[in-house]
Amino acid sequence: MNRLACLFVLFVTMMLAGCGVSSIHPPSAATFMEKSDGAFLKSVSGSLYLGDLAYGGLGVDFVPNKEIKKEVNDDWAYVEREVPVDIMLEIQRSIGYFKFGGGLDFLTPYLQIGFVSDYLGVMGWGNLWLWQLEKVEHKYFQWGGGLSLIEQLPIGDSFRMGLTQHLSRNGRHACAFDTGIACTHDTPIFYDEIGGGGYISFVPRETLRFGLEFRYGRDLTYKRKDYSNYPEKYEKFSNMDRFVLTISVMGW
Repeated sequence: MNRLACLFVLFVTMMLAGCGVSSIHPPSAATFMEKSDGAFLKSVSGSLYLGDLAYGGLGVDFVPNKEIKKEVNDDWAYVEREVPVDIMLEIQRSIGYFKFGGGLDFLTPYLQIGFVSDYLGVMGWGNLWLWQLEKVEHKYFQWGGGLSLIEQLPIGDSFRMGLTQHLSRNGRHACAFDTGIACTHDTPIFYDEIGGGGYISFVPRETLRFGLEFRYGRDLTYKRKDYSNYPEKYEKFSNMDRFVLTISVMGW
């Protein structure tokens, strides 16, 4: 209970201080499918992002599939620098087939809720950062989150494997510069994603489990516009695809 109180105080402090951002990605499905039988499940996950990441410059622009109204502050310069790694901390509780919890995606607090059984899970998540930050677009709508369907096959008590499908609104990183070269504000850019993947998890100890997860995502909002090898009149557009490898450590 003391750990829950500390986590709650941390959430509230960050939200009031304004030191977090609203960038968010799908949480670990392997962690969500772990039932801890009345105990609080704690988890830490590390993810590596590969594929079409936004870094700004390099002759590549990331343009919306459809025209999006933008309201840009002319006093700021915006540069996209998508971070290729992610760290998530989570705490969850199961009550029968119902599961709830929350965590941090780097500094972004989020909540989870859903259904968990031995063979099927439904996970919903959303951030808690709804008010305006300095940013390029979707200026007054800071929500990110999604829904994931999970099918699982337990093999004994020690090994599990599963498949996932998700639809989400993710937030990737961008920086706003006022003066000088330092990033003044971390200003997430939101995009819609559909994808799927799979995972395995196993138990090396009685109250400790490891998970290894792979996820693919197709960006529905943006495309890559590449000028590096083509003159502007021969613009090249391509879909943005991301590949994510996640390692999770769970304990209760």
